[in-house]
Amino acid sequence: MNEIRLAWSIVGRENLIDEPIQAGLWCPDIPRNRQDLTIIMESGNEAYGPDTHWIEEREA
Repeated sequence: MNEIRLAWSIVGRENLIDEPIQAGLWCPDIPRNRQDLTIIMESGNEAYGPDTHWIEEREA
C-alpha cells in the first residue's frame, strides 16, 4: 500500500525544539485521506501562495 503526507515550504515553521517542520505524518493512501490532504493543500496554497503546499507519496 502507498502512503501520502502533506508537505510545505513555509519558512519559519518550527517544532518545540526549534527544528524546521516541513511535512506531516505519513498516512495510508486511501480516498478519504487523499481528499482531506487535498483540501488542506489547496487551503495552504491559497493562504501562502501557489505551490507552497503539496502531497508527497511513497511506497510503504
